[in-house]
Amino acid sequence: MTQRVTVVTDSTADLPPELAVSLGIEVVPLFVIFGDERFRDGVELLRSDFFRRLAAGGPLPTTSQPTAAMFEQTFAPHVQAGREIVSIHIMLRLSGTINAARAGASAFPGAPIHLIDSGNVSGGHGLLVLRAAELARAGAGAAEIVAEIEAAKLRQRGYVAFPDYTNAVRSGRISRVQAAIGGLLKIVPVLRLGNGEVETEARVRTFERAQETLVTATLAYLGANLAGARIGVVNVNAPEQGRALIERLRARLSAQPLSLLSFDAGPAIACHTGSGSVGIFSIAG
Repeated sequence: MTQRVTVVTDSTADLPPELAVSLGIEVVPLFVIFGDERFRDGVELLRSDFFRRLAAGGPLPTTSQPTAAMFEQTFAPHVQAGREIVSIHIMLRLSGTINAARAGASAFPGAPIHLIDSGNVSGGHGLLVLRAAELARAGAGAAEIVAEIEAAKLRQRGYVAFPDYTNAVRSGRISRVQAAIGGLLKIVPVLRLGNGEVETEARVRTFERAQETLVTATLAYLGANLAGARIGVVNVNAPEQGRALIERLRARLSAQPLSLLSFDAGPAIACHTGSGSVGIFSIAG
């Protein structure tokens, strides 16, 4: 069946490069900034090098959105080939990447370029991109893919926990007073992400309990829709922790989901949470 649609995303979807290539997904990299140095995520700075530099200390790195020209260059060959484009990006609340994509698309007035705010990040974003690519490879048109992804966003939920407050304070996500109180009481926050919002799901006393909360909250959310669910387990430079979380989740599954994938998170999350963080994202069936 002829594929009519090209799926485009950005590097915050945390897709393994070989998987993106095999599915024909175009990935536009964000920039990672260390002081005066700027690198294209995954192109000029590999994830292993990023985490090595992060662990070395010094000024906290930041990320910035791709340029409009980068999106224009990505879109151009597909527009010229007469293909439709569905471009899915990190939630607007965390990055202006989708605005850069919109500016890039403006170079092709009238072209069938459809932009979607994933309302999520990392594994949550990645699950939507993979679903779009699956539909595109099955021969679906852009309108059908957009409708399915917008519907999937409403059925999506993510839960994330991080072991300490260091990077959250340095990035300005929480105050030093909040961190001091959290450290004193040994409080670990579990965050809930979905449909463009980031909220507190729970506050627990240990990171071990936080991981159990991730599993419990995910299974409670999916409920009777588990059998048709798509699940992604995310780790931030903590692959063993990620594998352990997958096994913890599998031990409590009452039905087999459609997919259970692992995502290695990159700079978009790591700059704010630091290494060791984990999360579970899902789309209910």
